[in-house]
Amino acid sequence: MPVSTEKDWTYSIKYSRRKTIGIYVSAEAGVEVRVPHFVSRREADAFVQLKRDWIEQQLLAISSRPQRFEPVYQWGEAFYFLGEKQVFHYQENADVDVVLRGKPGDLPDRIEARVQGWFREQAMALFEERHAWWRQQMEERFSLPLSTLHLRSMKRRWGTCRKNGKIILNSNLARYPINCVDVVIVHELCHLLEFNHSRRFYQLMGQVMPDWKLHDDMLNRLSLLY
Repeated sequence: MPVSTEKDWTYSIKYSRRKTIGIYVSAEAGVEVRVPHFVSRREADAFVQLKRDWIEQQLLAISSRPQRFEPVYQWGEAFYFLGEKQVFHYQENADVDVVLRGKPGDLPDRIEARVQGWFREQAMALFEERHAWWRQQMEERFSLPLSTLHLRSMKRRWGTCRKNGKIILNSNLARYPINCVDVVIVHELCHLLEFNHSRRFYQLMGQVMPDWKLHDDMLNRLSLLY
């Protein structure tokens, strides 16, 4: 993947089977220029120059974001659960929210395993309770197909619903406030009735949760922070 340098930033060029040049800017990958095979390197560089102001605006926006919270796996540190920081420790302590089995000399990977185990257990219990509650609300209006709930760590989705009624929720969703959890669960339950993102689907969302857009926006904002 060729890399070129501008004054304060670099960009990589990736050739692929596409019809147009596309520029993608992210905190993780930087500036990536995706180019059709029939476009020359010189044409690609010229396109970047044309889009330079836009690229620098995107880079500035990324650099201006608040620093993302990342948990540190040491006793006495914290992680997010339901939008609140939870301090964890290995012994009863008035200043901590979560007490786990352990000892003072535990290594970070052992502590991480303890914390993640607690987190997944709590997340599953939470999701099952909210799934059941929202199913009950929806069944008062609709004939709702059966659904089953499953947990998975996912990088690009908060949830997914399959045609057999299997709903998979991202375990990381439990980091965020309860209304963020609810909007994802409602979204996936609505897919049981409308397996697409059509106008009818969003009408269903509005009927079940009239302020769903506010909660969806909150989840998108908070996901940039932790």
